[in-house]
Amino acid sequence: MENLYMPGEEKFGFLTSRMYPLVNAVPTLRRFYRFVISDLRGFNFSTILDIGSGTGSLLIRIYLEKNNISATGIDPSPHMVAVASRKASRKKMDKSVHFYQGSNRHIPGDEKYDIIISSLSFHHWHDRSESVGQIMQRLNPGGKFLIYEVYDDGSFNRKIVKNHLMEKEDFEKIASEWNLSLKILQSGGFIRAQYEPFRK
Repeated sequence: MENLYMPGEEKFGFLTSRMYPLVNAVPTLRRFYRFVISDLRGFNFSTILDIGSGTGSLLIRIYLEKNNISATGIDPSPHMVAVASRKASRKKMDKSVHFYQGSNRHIPGDEKYDIIISSLSFHHWHDRSESVGQIMQRLNPGGKFLIYEVYDDGSFNRKIVKNHLMEKEDFEKIASEWNLSLKILQSGGFIRAQYEPFRK
């Protein structure tokens, strides 16, 4: 098992990867998933990569919503990958939904994608700007990199997860560094950053 974590990044081992599905019961996470699914309805794509796919819950929901797509999820934890792969197999999706060990710095293979997403993972990344530069190279022409996170909307529970919050300025800085087009959507305490290369 290759160690794809950088110092300071949150790690998920054998036990935590099996306990993680309990998080799906948290109402905020359920609302977050609905936010992501609703947003993705506005995009046309046939291939998608989910970076930091965890136990695969979101990617499997995206596949059920879109159908007829090829979906790939990568996660640095081999234990998370194992849980996600079993889940896809049980649902008989394993021919269209695949999970591999990988990270924002190590995307396996050489495929390119119509859409690349990251949800509740970007805030953990060690060097976000460098990773974004690499990820943009794995998009098909017209492709988009969509990052879904939580921002501080002033509610009490945001104080509990203060270290996990992202703000619009965090994304604007990276867009400036790489000369990328950036579109921000904020709704219900959730934020989506959409990166695209500037069209010539």
